Amino acid sequence: MRIILMFFALSITSLSAQEKKIVIKEGTNTFKVVYYNEAGNILQQGFIKNKKLHGEWASFYKDGKKAVSGQYDKGKKVGKWFFWNKETIREVDFVDNNIIKVVNWSSPATIATVDD
Repeated sequence: MRIILMFFALSITSLSAQEKKIVIKEGTNTFKVVYYNEAGNILQQGFIKNKKLHGEWASFYKDGKKAVSGQYDKGKKVGKWFFWNKETIREVDFVDNNIIKVVNWSSPATIATVDD
């Protein structure tokens, strides 16, 4: 589990000089931040409010596929976070930045289908 958290922390801070960061003011003390790689694909995006990570954040692999998705509340991870790798999805429940539960999914599941 610590490896996943380290991956996410390192992915935020290990952006190279060739990558581009865009910051857009969304409101009082709130900014949308988007990091792009040299090919123009989004690597990370999310919000900063009052100088802390806040709201939905997502990280992407260089090919554009989603790697991590979750919510921050005043700089702390909360709710369900999802970590994708080649063949599995890890669902991690956070409360006040603490891991409460981890579920590993070995293959995508169909939640519901609609017949035409």
